[in-house]
Amino acid sequence: MAQKNVYTETTSNFIFYILPVLFLATLLLPLGAVAQSYSGPLVITQGGTYTGNWQSTDSEIPAVEVRTSEPVIITNSNIRGAGYLIKSWGAYANITVRHTNGYGIQPTPWVNYKKARHFLTVDVFRNVVVENCYLENTAGIYLGVTYNGDNTTGNTIRIRYNKAKNIDGRVYGGHELVQFVQLNFRKPIRNAEIAWNQVMNEPNNSVVEDNISLFNTQGTPDSPIRIHNNYIQGAYPYPANQSSYSGGGILSESTADTSSATRHIDVFENQLVNLGNHSMGIAGGNHIRYHHNRAINSALYPDGTRFQMNTSGIWTRDYHSSGATYANSIDNNLVGITAWNWPGDRNDWTENAWASYTNNTHYEGPISQDTEADEFTLWQQKLTAKGILLGPNGSASSTPQLAPSEPTTAAGKITREFWANVYGTGVSVVPTTNPTTVTELTLFESPKNQGDDYGQRVRGYVTAPATGQYTFWIASDDHSELYLSTSEDPTKKVKIASVTGYSGAREWTRFASQQSVKITLEAGKRYYIEAVMLEIWGGDHLAVGWQLPNGTMERPIAGNRLSPVGSAAPTPSTPTATPPATTGKITRKYWARVLGEGVSAVPTTNPTTTTELTLFEAPQNLGDDYGQRIAGYVTAPATGNYTFWIASDDFSELYLSTSEDPAKKTKIASIVGWTNPREWSKFGSQKSATIALEAGKRYYIEAVMLEHWGGDHLAVGWQLPNGTLERPIAGNRLSPVTTTSLATQSIAAATIATPASTEPESEPTAYPNPFKNALQLDLGSPGTIVKEVVILTQLGQVKYRLQNPKAVNNNLYLDLTAARLRQGLYLLKYTDSTGQSKTLKIVKE
Repeated sequence: MAQKNVYTETTSNFIFYILPVLFLATLLLPLGAVAQSYSGPLVITQGGTYTGNWQSTDSEIPAVEVRTSEPVIITNSNIRGAGYLIKSWGAYANITVRHTNGYGIQPTPWVNYKKARHFLTVDVFRNVVVENCYLENTAGIYLGVTYNGDNTTGNTIRIRYNKAKNIDGRVYGGHELVQFVQLNFRKPIRNAEIAWNQVMNEPNNSVVEDNISLFNTQGTPDSPIRIHNNYIQGAYPYPANQSSYSGGGILSESTADTSSATRHIDVFENQLVNLGNHSMGIAGGNHIRYHHNRAINSALYPDGTRFQMNTSGIWTRDYHSSGATYANSIDNNLVGITAWNWPGDRNDWTENAWASYTNNTHYEGPISQDTEADEFTLWQQKLTAKGILLGPNGSASSTPQLAPSEPTTAAGKITREFWANVYGTGVSVVPTTNPTTVTELTLFESPKNQGDDYGQRVRGYVTAPATGQYTFWIASDDHSELYLSTSEDPTKKVKIASVTGYSGAREWTRFASQQSVKITLEAGKRYYIEAVMLEIWGGDHLAVGWQLPNGTMERPIAGNRLSPVGSAAPTPSTPTATPPATTGKITRKYWARVLGEGVSAVPTTNPTTTTELTLFEAPQNLGDDYGQRIAGYVTAPATGNYTFWIASDDFSELYLSTSEDPAKKTKIASIVGWTNPREWSKFGSQKSATIALEAGKRYYIEAVMLEHWGGDHLAVGWQLPNGTLERPIAGNRLSPVTTTSLATQSIAAATIATPASTEPESEPTAYPNPFKNALQLDLGSPGTIVKEVVILTQLGQVKYRLQNPKAVNNNLYLDLTAARLRQGLYLLKYTDSTGQSKTLKIVKE
């Protein structure tokens, strides 16, 4: 059953197991937490992005406490605590946690009430996002009391792509009933999602109640809370051999009447494995659907002994006799639950009242531990098929993203036709007559803020760099449509995406219509493409992007993919010389038992082992006190400026030669300390200056690293001249040190330029938009100093004015409650310290 309130004990109706205090001295500190150097507790009082390592060894003090309603992002961090890891109570929280590790450590005595080691505990909130995190021996995520958001996509719950090991409710002298996720709040929420999480609990190392629990929590009829594609393994009492247990897999529960009961919940495509008590249950609520899930249970502990507690598959019951349990569906599930001493040692369904049961399947035959192992294999196959990598630095395929070969049929430009004085309400009014002006763009993005009442058509050819499926996006202000042909013939074009209204600049996901379906294109072929747009008034912009078959995003589409309308496909020239071949590998040498304080301690003698890597990234977590050197050749695919990065734990240095000669190498990047895996921006020294390389030529490259203790990893990445990031560098660019050149080449020295930012200047955006009573203004260009902000009606009447506001991390938070704005469209205009003004359209709900 779900707990009623984590803050007090008086409203809990469950039995608490009293644990021996002795266990406190024997709790294992998670290995992943050891290698880091931690600062003391952090209190956040203003919005912004925070990265670091924080801990609290006192159960009464959170490791991180958020005391602001401004948006807070915690990323690429390590947090551990004896009590709450991240806490935000009473702050109307807007919290995002990504790519962060959380560890529960030894609890200490508590005061007034128990403080379980929640990774995140929030009461009143507007938006909570937890993605690509790792949780170990924590008490999971608790969201309670009240949802106070505006039900837009930016004010919701998203808990996705996380890995959790041993959800653990142990506190000093006892334990609390905890979950991987518990939702226990009032007011309906839209767009909420708990998806693609992996939760693995071990007997006697975990103390979990229901892994996912919904208590008096509501979605909406048009947007139910979606719980899908989670893998949950293990739910046991503590100690694990007890015969009584009240936890399980996924539970929807309600004690409230119809107005406040749990409802509008959609639970599908989850896998529930080896769970004590129940796999899925409904203990109250309505309009709840469990479908297309898989529940498999051998009722055996890992050592092969039998469970002592009861087991069951799916059950539904008006457990609290609230009278609000109805209109529920259990359908299309596969269930196979071993239950010792039940008929046939099976108990797939316990109670089937208060819900309809249709098209469910009993797993045929006995369920063994091999059957359960097959479920985990199936889960891994699902992740691979979707290109999902869980935990920190994940969310994409673990296979390196290879940059496509440079296209040979693109001219680097696309045609833009502009018509002034165009009036109407849709793109159909944009003329096809002679335009006012014709220009060419070097990427698929038009100039911004050109005026009002005009139309434009950007068209030409796009060349596919590889055969496969592509996805296109369009962003514009105002209306726009995107067309693609099946060839170079414009008459075969079809509409694939559109914007009715407006989006922010490069805001690709405001409307579903902005994104195309997947479209198969052939490598090297040109396709006619056209974007047409009507500008009415206010801000104006237009951009088109795509995703390549390997997952690389180019938004907007780069000029090297484009050709202007009417141009002929150029004939590829024959190279006069054959560049050295890449073999797809690079050499790694490893030395065991290396002690020292820097990479200078790494030997140059015969290594302990020599292997080859298929991308510029070493294996992780191999041990302590070792050195490694990854060396070989990198081949430049195009002439231009490159930037290199290195990430490692612990110390590392990156060297590059001006040729294939190792003797000419120079250090271009380094780390003194450690980073997280693929954390490229922790230190300025990780990034090289820009370095000019020549197409087809090989350069000796070397990364050397010393590992002390704890976590260990090493990776090297680069940015190509066209802006594509390959981090780590893909195997198709690499050759091992044993590979000889096809011919001796004389290569000019690489030019080292002053480092320059590769980040494009971004446009300002307002969020959320539409808004209710508050607005966050992202100023776009770093370092902007705002002198005045005004909000005007469409007729120019000033409704709000703020002078000399203070930006936090380039963002302004505007509380517009006192402005008493009516519903409708307004203009937000701000003026910076240079006297320049920018205007955005905002909508009051």
